[in-house]
Amino acid sequence: MNYDFDVVIIGAGPVGSTIAFYLVQNDLNVAMVEKKTKIGYPLQCAGILSKHIFEYNELPDEIILNTVKGAFLHSKNHILDIITDENVAYVIDRANYDQFLSRRAIQNGVKLISKKAIDVDIEKGITYLSDERSISSKVIVGCDGFKSVVSKNIGNDQQNFKASQMLVSINDEDMNNFRKSNRKTDDYVDMCLYENAIPGFLWMIPLQKNNYRVGLFSNDSHRQQNTIITDFLNENFEYEIIEKYKGLIPIFNNKNRLVKNRAILIGDAASQIKPTTGGGLLIAFDNCKIANKYITDAVKKDNINLLEGYQKEFNKKYLKELNYQSKIQKTFKLLNDDDLDYLFEKAKQNDCENIISVYGDMDNQSEVVKEMKKRGLMFKIMPKFIYKKIVNIF
Repeated sequence: MNYDFDVVIIGAGPVGSTIAFYLVQNDLNVAMVEKKTKIGYPLQCAGILSKHIFEYNELPDEIILNTVKGAFLHSKNHILDIITDENVAYVIDRANYDQFLSRRAIQNGVKLISKKAIDVDIEKGITYLSDERSISSKVIVGCDGFKSVVSKNIGNDQQNFKASQMLVSINDEDMNNFRKSNRKTDDYVDMCLYENAIPGFLWMIPLQKNNYRVGLFSNDSHRQQNTIITDFLNENFEYEIIEKYKGLIPIFNNKNRLVKNRAILIGDAASQIKPTTGGGLLIAFDNCKIANKYITDAVKKDNINLLEGYQKEFNKKYLKELNYQSKIQKTFKLLNDDDLDYLFEKAKQNDCENIISVYGDMDNQSEVVKEMKKRGLMFKIMPKFIYKKIVNIF
């Protein structure tokens, strides 16, 4: 059979554009199908990446809005200060970053098809477009987000949390009062573990000039999330809302298939999301590198079965960590605001701030929990009446 392309990628967001760029470097004929008229809009993420980003992808200086050195973790009545001497994360202009990656792919020979992919045939390698055309390819890569048409055709269970976010102006005095600190306000993020946001949390991410992205992900509707954020702001700050955003965050499911027939999934479409934070861009970028090997071999050796190696390598590298984070998330589901206050108070008394500062990592939260278990701190800081349930989870 003659194919129109070696590879068709559904979605020209950061993940689709990255895998497209890698594949075209291997002399493959690659197309991206993108439904948005303006890539990167509307904004649907918090826009913060760990310091490890440069291990996985380019990040131009002009895309970086701010750098952060640590975090303030809040329960209703207690605060943990997680402070480091070095930059641990970058706050980025996510819309411009998406556009940068898309331009990079196109400038290197990837064809952009500005249409919506309404369906795919993963056995024959056919992508059906919104203008009633169809295009064929040896491999179809699903990078089409939380409602992936490719994932649906593979037969995966697609579930998600809702997420809401506001761009808000807050003065330094109010931020310092909220944190009970006089540290430089834009050097730190805030994570609020409140009962009404679990299994997610509420975040405050500093940009520039007293502007913050304030948001949360949870099981609530967008309307209810808007109320939660507004009530939080009213209780703690004088503020001005500049913009509002909303979106969906896929829920990690270790039973989902990443490969079937001629189809392969990366990123949100594959639910490659950290359960504890809802982030997943660095995991997706790493999986672009992994998938690149198997897609290129499958095309050049004309053996579609080689795609299966991607699923195996992903499982080996990430499944244990993501399953561990799912257990952490299940643990927090057991806690109400009083329990969280107890946990934070005990954590502060047992030097957990220092442990988190040393062992904490945005991408591998399990290391902190393992260190606390090793030191026998889990029993000391957790409310005793739920300790048996936590033991059963882990």
